[in-house]
Amino acid sequence: MPSSSVILRIHERRIDVLLDLPIIELRLGWGKPVPMDANLAVQQYGEALKDYVHQHIHPVSPDGRPWTVSVNTVTPLNEQNPDMQVDLTMAPPPGAPVDRLTFNYDVIFHQLITHTAIVSVASDWHNGQLGGSPVIIGTMRDTNPSIVIDRSQGSWFRGFAAVFRLGARHIAEGTDHLLFLLALLLPAPLLANGKRWGGYAGGKKAILRIAKIVTSFTVGHSITLALGAAGWVHLPGAFIESAIALSIFVSAIHALIPIFRGKEIYIAGGFGLVHGLAFASTLTEFGFDSVTLVSSVFAFNIGIEAVQLLVILVSMPWLIMLARTRIYPAFRVAGACLTGIAAAAWFFERAFGWHNRIGPVVEQVASHAVWLVIGLAIVAIASARTTALQPDSA
Repeated sequence: MPSSSVILRIHERRIDVLLDLPIIELRLGWGKPVPMDANLAVQQYGEALKDYVHQHIHPVSPDGRPWTVSVNTVTPLNEQNPDMQVDLTMAPPPGAPVDRLTFNYDVIFHQLITHTAIVSVASDWHNGQLGGSPVIIGTMRDTNPSIVIDRSQGSWFRGFAAVFRLGARHIAEGTDHLLFLLALLLPAPLLANGKRWGGYAGGKKAILRIAKIVTSFTVGHSITLALGAAGWVHLPGAFIESAIALSIFVSAIHALIPIFRGKEIYIAGGFGLVHGLAFASTLTEFGFDSVTLVSSVFAFNIGIEAVQLLVILVSMPWLIMLARTRIYPAFRVAGACLTGIAAAAWFFERAFGWHNRIGPVVEQVASHAVWLVIGLAIVAIASARTTALQPDSA
């Protein structure tokens, strides 16, 4: 027999609750002739269901004071077993903790004693739970209409660490973001000679240029990450993803020929604004309150920067070593062309829906990042021993 689902999302000063109530059980427990068509059921009984649910949910604080319960919306779910989904908000009384309460609930099973409700937590920042599969914390029925919820073992550090890991994983798994960064790094050790890239610029110049580019990109995406996560800036996801692909393509062209010589920091910062909006979309889906959002944006950004720094540390020394050799022009051109092809494939797929096999191939290759870095190191060391060049005097 289908059970109800009670999903909790714990915030700083409230708990959002999502109920999935199977209509076949609801009509028996509620005693109403609710139609089995979910859309029709919401039209006929949506407002009445709000009152019914409100009468059968009574959370209380540890000192016995009642919480405030607000039933917001009723949504139809037409699945194999049609449900009515109820969204509500629970807020503790002044001074009471939000992470400790007694949850009194008997929707449906106050009459239908065979019915059960599975209670889960889907989001709890202070316990490092940000999404994924909800964690079951209890099962309720007529013999157990109350459960004690205690999530007070959490801490600010757990939440910060969880969002840090989320940011690190997001950039580590974001092949497009990493290709953009690597496309900017390819010409970084070189001097521009007219309309083409010239010889090796020297280690100090290369490191300084890389530091400026990465800092500019970081400032750019940090600004829009904060603005986007706060909901102050919003653009369609398809537009943002297409713009990211375009930014990678432009950076790949620049790796071939210096189309914005001397202006790399401005280009990196401008494109960083676009990438930051993509990062922000990951945080907005959690619905963080303002207090948690500030910490989350900071932690997420630090996670991104940690992986970016790691990528630079493991790849840039070998690129600088290669830049001193005669094979670097061919290596740079090959890397730029492959990056440009991947970016073009992503752009057409994201902007026009033209699916192709290039994207999955790129993702498959990127999944072997460690071996790619090892291969780069081997090539760099072998080339440096046989074809070393001197820095240009310019």
